[in-house]
Amino acid sequence: MIPDITFEVIKKGFGHLGTASNDKMPAHTDTLGAVVNDRKDSITFFVRKTLSEKVLSNLQDNGKATVFIGVVSHEAYQFKGQFIEARNLTSEELEMSEKNRTNFIEVMSEMGLPKPAIERLFGVEPDTGITIKVNEVFVQTPGPEAGKRIDT
Repeated sequence: MIPDITFEVIKKGFGHLGTASNDKMPAHTDTLGAVVNDRKDSITFFVRKTLSEKVLSNLQDNGKATVFIGVVSHEAYQFKGQFIEARNLTSEELEMSEKNRTNFIEVMSEMGLPKPAIERLFGVEPDTGITIKVNEVFVQTPGPEAGKRIDT
């Protein structure tokens, strides 16, 4: 079960979904939102398929995924698990991503980053959901608890 303390970061955060090929070559893609399933044992991460081809290939080959997701406050978590599926996003998921991305663009531009650069990275809507069954969760927030495994 995915710990409740991670839900807000999953809902509002962005991150990187990482994989490795069977010959240990890494690949990753940016996540542009995510949602936890009703059983609280898997997460669907929103990605752009055109930027995720190598990741999807690795997931098809061995199913292993590691995802870092964090928010502007630096609270962050790492989720390790097994690939379940890749699918088109629902209209509800696209709406969630839009709200999340719009908020992130505003926050980052208020911090002084050039808005056009942020929009190039986070303004394009995702089209694919990659669902991972979560087996392990680790704290990634900087500080004394960083790296600590959270019981699932």
